[in-house]
Amino acid sequence: MPIASMTTAPINGPFQNWDGVNRRVSTDDRRSYSLSTLKRQIVAPQRFQGRRKEDRRFPVLDRFEPGLFTLAMVLLCLSILDSMFTLTLIANGGSEVNPFMNAMLNINVWVFMAVKMLFTAIPAVLLVATANLKMFGLLRSRAILAGAVGLYAGLIVYELALLSTL
Repeated sequence: MPIASMTTAPINGPFQNWDGVNRRVSTDDRRSYSLSTLKRQIVAPQRFQGRRKEDRRFPVLDRFEPGLFTLAMVLLCLSILDSMFTLTLIANGGSEVNPFMNAMLNINVWVFMAVKMLFTAIPAVLLVATANLKMFGLLRSRAILAGAVGLYAGLIVYELALLSTL
């Protein structure tokens, strides 16, 4: 059969606009993020770096560096120490300076502890999840997390100094 007499069937599907050299590339981003995305990132992480150029500009990734998790855990432990030291200082005649936390303390000690842990844990998770993202165009979230750990460490030193005067 001569080649000139062969007919080709029309191509349907994703390759119908392909001319054999250039391919049609959609500019639409089909990815979507939800709470199940965050769950997958925690349960079964898969990558440390973004595959696409856009992913490197807004770097929310599946896997996180162990140092970030360590910083977040240190922040939570320092928050627990801060709560315990604050309650000890209050029991010995001190007072809570933060008016909102003072209101929580007036409700109940357990409410105070729960609110304090939530107000520390939620930002810690968000800072780890967005560790490479620049916040307000200035600092990466990982730097803010490290700064928060430093501030909490300073607060603990201050509270230890107050406790040593009792």
